[in-house]
Amino acid sequence: MAELSGQEKQMWDYLGEVIADYERYLSDIPNLGLAAPYVLYYRDEIQEMLNDFRGNPRVDFRKAWEKVKALDEILRANQADIVKQIGHANFRQYQIINDPPRTHWWWFLNRVVSAPPPPPAWWQFWKKTSESEAEVAPSGEQGEDGLGVPDAPVEGHS
Repeated sequence: MAELSGQEKQMWDYLGEVIADYERYLSDIPNLGLAAPYVLYYRDEIQEMLNDFRGNPRVDFRKAWEKVKALDEILRANQADIVKQIGHANFRQYQIINDPPRTHWWWFLNRVVSAPPPPPAWWQFWKKTSESEAEVAPSGEQGEDGLGVPDAPVEGHS
């Protein structure tokens, strides 16, 4: 890299820090919780800086770009997890708020990951979900009627 101005050097160093933060977040996707959207914002910041350096003949950002491409592959491989962490419906809100260009594919991961099935309506509270069905013993086991009520204790009452 040729000699950079003070401001360019500062920006280059900052790009390295943002890439490191992006990598740190990608290394812990299952545990991001409310911090999950930062992955999208860090990726945006990286793209903005790479675009700023693009026309600068004194900057060779190929190594940085290759690092970002490798990190993007991690994001793509874990896209279902990141959508789950952020929330499928929340992606739409982030798209409205940030109005990202279509070239910023990371903002549109919710479009390539299937949406979760909708929850049952509130009046169907008694219906079992597939997860809770696995935990409940089948009907008739241990003298129960399938609802968890044991056999009637008194003869003639059922």
